[in-house]
Amino acid sequence: MQGEGYKRCRWTPLMLSCAILAGWLCVLAAAAREEAQSMVERTTNEVLTILKENRKRIVNEPGFLEQEIRRVIVPHLDLESMTKLAVAVYWRKADSGQRARLVDEFRTLLLRTYAKSLAKFSDQQVEFLPFSDSGRVDRAVVRSRIIQSADRPPINLEFRLRLLDTGWKIYDISVDNISLVISYRASFDSQIRQTGLDGLIASLAEKNTKPTP
Repeated sequence: MQGEGYKRCRWTPLMLSCAILAGWLCVLAAAAREEAQSMVERTTNEVLTILKENRKRIVNEPGFLEQEIRRVIVPHLDLESMTKLAVAVYWRKADSGQRARLVDEFRTLLLRTYAKSLAKFSDQQVEFLPFSDSGRVDRAVVRSRIIQSADRPPINLEFRLRLLDTGWKIYDISVDNISLVISYRASFDSQIRQTGLDGLIASLAEKNTKPTP
């Protein structure tokens, strides 16, 4: 016998359909974010293989590693979002031509930065951590760490991705909680204040033509 005040929940077909749909959406969202992690892992492993199998070529051909990074990594970057983050409020003030040039020069700067850092990579191992839910179905955070020698602590590496029509794209990378993209913001802001957006573009273009130290 049911107690007084007890009300039996009656599931209507509409309620059942909504519940099932919500469940499927959760499953699909989790699967989509796992796809983001798989993409980052695959790309990272491909880069590590290139570094391992082409050590002499990387040393003897300075442009080889940049070329490989362009081929393997760039297709997975959301370069426009990365540039927006770096120039902050000035992006809204830029015209279409300035935006295109900013993205192009920032792409080259990132390529050279990645190549310089990866060229120093030797026998370190990259360990991926369990997936971290960002709380949004169109965002993902992939966490990893670079295992160094026994007397040196691991380096925490975090990839932030957003889901676009073309798939998951990386829009920021953090090293020990320091955003690579945001780290450029202060210097870009200072340059823009002094010489304007065109001055920043010219400065990046000049820097990108110089040999990598």
